[in-house]
Amino acid sequence: MRQQHWFGMTARMGTVLSGVFTIMATNMYLIFEQKYIKSNDCIENYVQTKSAGVLVKQFIICWTSNVVFFLSFITIIISCFLLYSVYAQIYWGLVIYIIWIIFYEIVNIVVQILTNNDSVIEEVRVVRWFGLLSRIFMHCFWMFYIISYAHIIYKSQTQGNIISYNRRISTGNGEFPRRKSEIINFTRHYSG
Repeated sequence: MRQQHWFGMTARMGTVLSGVFTIMATNMYLIFEQKYIKSNDCIENYVQTKSAGVLVKQFIICWTSNVVFFLSFITIIISCFLLYSVYAQIYWGLVIYIIWIIFYEIVNIVVQILTNNDSVIEEVRVVRWFGLLSRIFMHCFWMFYIISYAHIIYKSQTQGNIISYNRRISTGNGEFPRRKSEIINFTRHYSG
């Protein structure tokens, strides 16, 4: 069976590149966004705030650096598991990756909204949003390959079990039917 190619890549190659892309993009995200998600004035803001809504928002902002680091660490582990799943053809590894990336990007959108305050320069805010949206777009692009490859693995695993039991059973009396060419060759040897 000939494999389909999209943009010059098979589904397996696109899935591998997706895992590599996620590892690299996560590392770059931690390096470049570290300055904007860390907040040094959290303790001072707790004392100054009086309303519960502002207090909850400040608490979330103060813990974003820890949350982002933890989620990024888990994302790198799941991306490595994706690469292993491609190698070992584990269907659930690809499904776990798809679910995790959706969750990870939703959390990153929330973090972006909470950490984009007025103290950040307008151009920096635009660049941060461009980086986030570019990464989300690339994850959507790679999801096509991952879903296609997960479907291929799923089909091969389910059909593999059916094919292994698909045997031809003879209903005759135990003799195998002779082919016509064998009968013709047999008669030629005795006739001449």
